[in-house]
Amino acid sequence: MKKFLLVLMMALVSVMIIGCNNNPEENGTTITYAAWNLGTEEKYNIERRMIDAFMVAYPDITVNVIERPKQVDEEGNESDVSWDEFFAAQAAIGKMPDVFMADSVIKAVTNGWAEDIMSIASADSEYLSLSQDIRDAAMMNGKLFALPQALYYMGYFINRTVINQTGAGAIIPEYGISYEDLMIAAAADAKQPVVGGDGILGIDGVDNLTGWLPAQYDATLNWFTYNESGFHFDSEAFRLAVEEQQKYYGAGASQYSSYVYETQTNADDRYGEGDPFTNGKQSINWEGSYNLRDWLAATLDETSGLYGADIDFIGTPSVTHNEVTLHRIPVVLDYLGIGQGTAYPEEAYLFAKWMGFGSEGYLKRIEIATNNPEAGAVNFAPMISDQTLIDAFFELYPTLTEFEKIVTQHEDFIVESLAKTVPGYINVRWNGDYNAETTMFAVFNMIRNGEISLADALAAGLNDIANNEYTTAKAQLDAITGD
Repeated sequence: MKKFLLVLMMALVSVMIIGCNNNPEENGTTITYAAWNLGTEEKYNIERRMIDAFMVAYPDITVNVIERPKQVDEEGNESDVSWDEFFAAQAAIGKMPDVFMADSVIKAVTNGWAEDIMSIASADSEYLSLSQDIRDAAMMNGKLFALPQALYYMGYFINRTVINQTGAGAIIPEYGISYEDLMIAAAADAKQPVVGGDGILGIDGVDNLTGWLPAQYDATLNWFTYNESGFHFDSEAFRLAVEEQQKYYGAGASQYSSYVYETQTNADDRYGEGDPFTNGKQSINWEGSYNLRDWLAATLDETSGLYGADIDFIGTPSVTHNEVTLHRIPVVLDYLGIGQGTAYPEEAYLFAKWMGFGSEGYLKRIEIATNNPEAGAVNFAPMISDQTLIDAFFELYPTLTEFEKIVTQHEDFIVESLAKTVPGYINVRWNGDYNAETTMFAVFNMIRNGEISLADALAAGLNDIANNEYTTAKAQLDAITGD
């Protein structure tokens, strides 16, 4: 009954939209947009202001937001319906949004939600100016099913203010630091508590080593050993990454307990309750650059543990192996899709570009954020290598000197957000079955913890299981996207 009511509600909304825009001669082109970051009309955040600014810049195009319906549980609590349920209802009535945020490009393609826009994008000089890795990420069999909305970097934040509180031997890491030197800095930048809760944590994030570290040992691999031929858990690079990670989880982990978060069991006694970094009790913190907006705002908030802190982002460190140094930084991509069957593909593309990678829209986004700080800040750096855009972004964040080096100088990246674009990745990394009792997520944790050796897991078929998941899912996707 709930699904029927949802479909009926969506049908009524669609009729209203059509009824309000049934005279193209008077109203020009009308496209629809669905996204989860719009907030409410009353709060009028930066995303909604961007939509209105687009209609000012392009007065012949009207953008109507399809608001996600609410559902009420038995206790009377109201919440948004799930994104998938919302889209399924839209598809059921043949009214996919012309433009939509896509949490999974694969899902959008397999469900028939996304239009191939390769012919439009390939004629766009700004799109072609994006790096090849970014352009390729959402491409399947020569077809393009999504545009990059935002790009974020994964790696390490530093808090210079906290680091300088740890004593005369403190080391402030910079962009390009080696992995070995980063861990030396982490040890130097930790401080044991004198009284409960006043300690300083050196570093966290070693749980992510098997994601990014193999790609520093072997340039043919990307995040979690993936490349177009599949996954490579039988590679030397993965073995080396596992061995490094096991140092912090195995029997000898206690020797790192003075500065590595994952080796500690008494964090509240050391740093007080809550997150050590946001409480101003951590020197080096693994996270995504999407946190910059909130954390920089917190440095101006007198009630925050980050108040007055000098924070920056250095990405992942470099690694030298067999006399070869690699420095590859993971990135996360968010996507916008163009609804399959849209009557206005050119206009939809123009709007998606405005909301995402396009320089015109990006400059407007910075202008809105500058003039209306209450609407929200710009939390992603420009994807197009244009000095005007870069200067405008870093005028907002002049203290991010290390992050600016990444944006302006770094050229070697790996895509972390594989769950959105690589078939079978979710099963390979988490949900698939290693055996009848153990998921893939569980077995990777068991390898990390030393409960099972990597060699034994490989002998039991770990790599084959992973690649069977990948090839099966890829074949299904190829059947949909192939000619």
